[in-house]
Amino acid sequence: MTLNELRSALKAILEAERATDVDWDKVEKLCKATLARLNAQSAPDYTDEFVRVFLEDARLRQDDADYARIQHERLRNWLEGSEIIAR
Repeated sequence: MTLNELRSALKAILEAERATDVDWDKVEKLCKATLARLNAQSAPDYTDEFVRVFLEDARLRQDDADYARIQHERLRNWLEGSEIIAR
């Protein structure tokens, strides 16, 4: 999985979670599919443990708005940092 592919998948998940009426089943499927790709293929060098935690915690984000807000902020920061490397 390339860094750009991972970034694209994470952006899609973040966008799905920003929806007014979040389809959490869809979010969980996107997370599981992305995590499966990371496990089956080598992860990009810049991938840190937070990315895996984010992908594993969809239900926690669904149940805890404060946790979700923090995780979304961390993901946006990661995406910003990885954008520089992806160029």
